[in-house]
Amino acid sequence: MTLSHPFIISARLLPSVAIGKGEEQVTVSLSPSGFILDGPFGEHKVTDLALRGNPSIESAFETLLSFMSAAAESFRYRGMDGENADLFPAEVTEALAQVSSELECVWFEIHSAIEAEESLVTDCD
Repeated sequence: MTLSHPFIISARLLPSVAIGKGEEQVTVSLSPSGFILDGPFGEHKVTDLALRGNPSIESAFETLLSFMSAAAESFRYRGMDGENADLFPAEVTEALAQVSSELECVWFEIHSAIEAEESLVTDCD
């Protein structure tokens, strides 16, 4: 598998994106059983995201990152009372709000590549 920016191979040896830097960084990895978020909150597994069909890795990340952005934006404006703030546990949502600008940039990079039909992840056959 060959990955292009913003994708990386995480410490878990999985396709991932890193959002933010330093102690605030949130790493999102795609495992066979779902997504794993690592950050200041520890580890959080996302196993209840229903992806229809057989989406590309890029599309799967785009979908999850859009939910993460919605939770962060909601938290920034209304705290945990926000409409989408409860999409993730409170400590995860708070961490996402801290890196929301970077989160939106990573989402945009992936979304733009999908719209332009550019592959950021390719299989090595």
